[in-house]
Amino acid sequence: MPIELKDLTIPVWIYDIDNYCIHWANQPALELWESNSLSELCSRDFKQDNSQAVEARVREYQRAFLESNVSFYENWHFVPKGVPKSVFCQFSGYVLDNNRMALLIQGMPTAKLGHDLQVNLTAMLSDYTVEGRLISGNPPFLNAMGRRVAHLQDMILSPAVLKTIYRSLSQSGRYEDDVLMEGVNGEHWYHLIAANVQDDTGQEKILLHQYDIHRRKMSEINLAKEVLTDSLTGLLNRRGLDKRLAEFAAGEANFDFFYIDLDGFKIINDSFGHGVGDQVLQTVADRLLDNSPDNSAVCRFGGDEFVVVVPIHLKSMDDAVVDKDALADQLVKVLSNSYYHDTQPMTLSASVGVAQYPQDTDDLTNIVLYADAAMYQAKRLGKHRWVNYTAGIEQVILRQGVIAQSLSRAQSRGELELYYQPIWEVSRDGSVNILSFEALLRWHNHDIPDVTTEEVIQVAESIGIINDIECWVVNQALTDLLYLRAHVSPNVTMSINVSAVHLREVRFPQCLSEALEDKGLSPQDLIIELTESALVENMADHNSVVRQLVEQGINISIDDFGTGYSSLAYLHQIPATTAKIDRSFVEQVESNTQPLRHIRSLIEAHGMKALVEGVETQEQKDKLLDCGITLQQGFFLGRPKPLDYYIKNKTTGNCEQ
Repeated sequence: MPIELKDLTIPVWIYDIDNYCIHWANQPALELWESNSLSELCSRDFKQDNSQAVEARVREYQRAFLESNVSFYENWHFVPKGVPKSVFCQFSGYVLDNNRMALLIQGMPTAKLGHDLQVNLTAMLSDYTVEGRLISGNPPFLNAMGRRVAHLQDMILSPAVLKTIYRSLSQSGRYEDDVLMEGVNGEHWYHLIAANVQDDTGQEKILLHQYDIHRRKMSEINLAKEVLTDSLTGLLNRRGLDKRLAEFAAGEANFDFFYIDLDGFKIINDSFGHGVGDQVLQTVADRLLDNSPDNSAVCRFGGDEFVVVVPIHLKSMDDAVVDKDALADQLVKVLSNSYYHDTQPMTLSASVGVAQYPQDTDDLTNIVLYADAAMYQAKRLGKHRWVNYTAGIEQVILRQGVIAQSLSRAQSRGELELYYQPIWEVSRDGSVNILSFEALLRWHNHDIPDVTTEEVIQVAESIGIINDIECWVVNQALTDLLYLRAHVSPNVTMSINVSAVHLREVRFPQCLSEALEDKGLSPQDLIIELTESALVENMADHNSVVRQLVEQGINISIDDFGTGYSSLAYLHQIPATTAKIDRSFVEQVESNTQPLRHIRSLIEAHGMKALVEGVETQEQKDKLLDCGITLQQGFFLGRPKPLDYYIKNKTTGNCEQ
């Protein structure tokens, strides 16, 4: 048996639109309207209580019901006998006996509904003249917007939005969107529906429906912010940067693109911890924001890399160059000022690459690549500087990317090999003796031509596989040393270059010790070559990896001596047995031997042996002997060869003449 309207437990009533009265109501509706009887409720005149805005909304319902069988769902605010009530209502059409269209309203007090419905569906109604002057508003509107509102422009914050509303009403008679508006409690988000309507006299006016969506809108904004910004610094992230670049390009704006990398940030992370490192990154973000022009896009691109994009609207290219250069100078300067942990200063610098859109490229992907390439060029030139993009320098990065893809698989594919270059002890009587071999890495890859060892090491460090490669080198070199002793000389030692990255591995000394023991070799059979800069940085720690290696009995050689710190203040701290003088000094020895004589004396005064590399001619060999340098290495004496060469040729004391 169907349930009749009067039997429903929710309030239901029929409203006679034309006569401004309730036509019928069930018992829950009587209670809602604070009425003791149906006759009393039906006798009430609602016309005087209706604002013109409410009247316009009800008439809008009526027209919709006449045209189609639809329903509306909204929160409405009633004040029966002075008691304010908020009711979630379903509005449907109901045809009276005389064929007039009335409202069938089913309601549920919002106290029984979820908070979202209470907030989002409350109907705030107001109407305006076509010029935008307020005519009336219902109680929820007046409570939220205040009685100070006299015109649409008093509550719609954006003049551009107000202009769009007028234009949409003129073109289609309707506007609908989320709008930030000014109310009693400040700025608030509402879903706004504006429509052209006519009053009973046929006069045109504007009817506004507002729905409070502030909580939902702020959630959307915060979510969008999370998606587009970096959580640590509050700057744009890469996705946010892409969005801003697209906006700049769509607006046909030229812009300068500054790609920034911090020099020395890893040392701060390693020395002070990641918490301090995060504070430094936040300080970097603040300095970038303080020193970037208005309307710039400032982004943390990843790790310790940042981007500043500055839109430009300048009269001439000369002005653009001047402004760009000045800003690049400023960025390098402010980012290279001291940072502090408590009162302890920490030193960083910045390398900056600059590219211009669309002068350098009109491709948004390439502009990032080009500025990145310029930044790497700044690093190669000594860091703490900025460099403009020039055509072609991005090929270095593209090549490194190709190398990185293949190098990560090189070891498993058996593409790595060691070559060995002898280190000779030369005497005046012409006799020579191989004291040691230097292990030199070679990578055989047919797809990438002419890859140098320096490129391999640089890329391996950048993609984090340098430790794996160097561990392979150590184990292979020590294995091959056994063969070299069997076929060349029983007393030769092995010299291996190690990057500074390995000095941060606390297990490195133990790994070397285990590798030597596994091959039946002693620590004295191994020489580790390190650059001056790597050694000096490592000496600050009394329990450093280098000191542990020395305590184990492993020999240390200073590589490329004369090109790093080369200072007495540092030299006496380095526990090395040998200093390998850089080849650049050998190139001058034929015309002037004094520099090498002084360098040899300096090295020997610190208890080390002098070894020189890059010997290319007989005259250089003899001149070096005249300087008292007997440990020599170079193509004239012997080129790097694979292990098989030494096994097959039974090399002993003969150098390549």
